[in-house]
Amino acid sequence: MTWNLSFCFLVSSFLMLVGCSSRIDHRGKLPDLTEVAKIKADQYTKEDVLRMLGSPSSTTLFDENTWIYYYKVTESLSFFAPQPLEQKLILIRFNMSDKVKEVLIKTTPEEEINPSTDVTPSVGHERPLLHQIFGNFGRAGRKEDPKTGK
Repeated sequence: MTWNLSFCFLVSSFLMLVGCSSRIDHRGKLPDLTEVAKIKADQYTKEDVLRMLGSPSSTTLFDENTWIYYYKVTESLSFFAPQPLEQKLILIRFNMSDKVKEVLIKTTPEEEINPSTDVTPSVGHERPLLHQIFGNFGRAGRKEDPKTGK
């Protein structure tokens, strides 16, 4: 009997420890950095870059002449927030003639964006709570005059 309890305790402890192992997530595809280093301004076109690095992760919303290659590795442990281990952002900008204008490689971690807690006042008047709750009683089924709004 004590052997069974010891065995059950050992198995359950092992399963709990296995559940706490970290998980590594890879997001995006990192192009070969030696190929990125070969790309020079005014020497390569979009087709050349596409052949060397592959298709970009995305393009900017309002300017399709900026290609973005994004790669990020994070480690997450059970229910804790994921921690970034490595990230690279490669921006390639093209001019109007589809030649490379600029190549930027960023490796600094992205900054956290904190939303503002300020409240924007709305236009109109403030109605009391009871008026908001009971203000629509009697309006259902009543015809509204389109000229007066009543």
